[in-house]
Amino acid sequence: MARRAAFIDSVRTEVGGVVLVDAGNFTGHQVETAEARSLFLLEVMKKVDYDAITIGASDTRLGGGLLRSIVQGGEYPFVSANIVDSESRDLVCDPYRIIDRDGLRIGITAVTFFPFAKLESVQAEGFDALDPAESLEKIVPELRREADVVIVLARMHSNRARQLGEHFVDMLDVVVVGNSEGGRGLVHPENGGAVYVTSSDRGQSFGVAKLALADGRVDRVTGDEVILTKRLPEEPEMLSTVQEFQRNLNDLMRIQAATGKALQSSADGHYYLGVESCASCHEREYEIWRETPHAHAFQTLVTAGQEALPECYGCHVTGHGDPIGYDPAVDGDARLVNVQCEVCHDKGSRHSRDGDYGRSLLMNACGQCHDPDNSPDFDAEIYWLMMEH
Repeated sequence: MARRAAFIDSVRTEVGGVVLVDAGNFTGHQVETAEARSLFLLEVMKKVDYDAITIGASDTRLGGGLLRSIVQGGEYPFVSANIVDSESRDLVCDPYRIIDRDGLRIGITAVTFFPFAKLESVQAEGFDALDPAESLEKIVPELRREADVVIVLARMHSNRARQLGEHFVDMLDVVVVGNSEGGRGLVHPENGGAVYVTSSDRGQSFGVAKLALADGRVDRVTGDEVILTKRLPEEPEMLSTVQEFQRNLNDLMRIQAATGKALQSSADGHYYLGVESCASCHEREYEIWRETPHAHAFQTLVTAGQEALPECYGCHVTGHGDPIGYDPAVDGDARLVNVQCEVCHDKGSRHSRDGDYGRSLLMNACGQCHDPDNSPDFDAEIYWLMMEH
């Protein structure tokens, strides 16, 4: 839940406590369940008292109407100094907010850069972004006068965020960088006078900026990042809340699949046969497969109560995303559950057609699911030894 968030914590605990912020794209990467997950995440952020949230390009996938109602409804602390209505050119939310922590005034503003590749879809939902630097020119001097600490949420690549910081030398204290870059860590520019805090996707880490104060002003800022490993204990109440949401969402997706209509058509005339068809001739290979985790991949989701979530079952079934592949609307399509032969060897109807069957995908198929986010320890040569046949 701390995805791209930064905890701003005063070293002197009697002066402040904690400030929680999120630098945009709270919708995450899911498509089918984006709306439900986004609304749940916002409620969690409200429950734990987030102080500021901004908007990223991916958030506009919720649709202009829903996103506006969320941003402008007053329930959540959205800020943006440069996201505007594409027609009226008015800001869609407050440009900044100033919060008080035991007499310490903390000013928070935000700017977003919409990548050109996503600009058309963003504008289609009725949003646009003004120049970040020009927008901050109107905000930062006022914040610097009124606040003891100035924080900017920068929904952009770290290089652009660095340029902003250097443009406003000695006027910013912390820049929280929200971006889609690989890797983790902190950016400490030579110029700019600010500490840049980043964190990773999917709640894997959160950034921390610690501020030391002198005479009511920031004297020193240090940055860090907390990696959320299994060694850190779960918070029982929050864990229970998340698990309940997952169960409810899974039930909802199961109902939708059961009442939906399956569209089973093949553009190229080929189709999946299922592992039992393979086993009739490839008995040895089938027995080896049965002992691998691939043969029980779907059951792990059933056990976790996530078997109806498309973003989960896609890597635990055969042919997900193909019109004739796994479809939960077809009685759960039990024929194609688990990671079967045809995930690596292609559709069985191609067998023996051109003499090349079985060698067209192979290791290339692994990377579709064993990517850095879902399988950070993946090593093709080592993993192959667990299923060699």
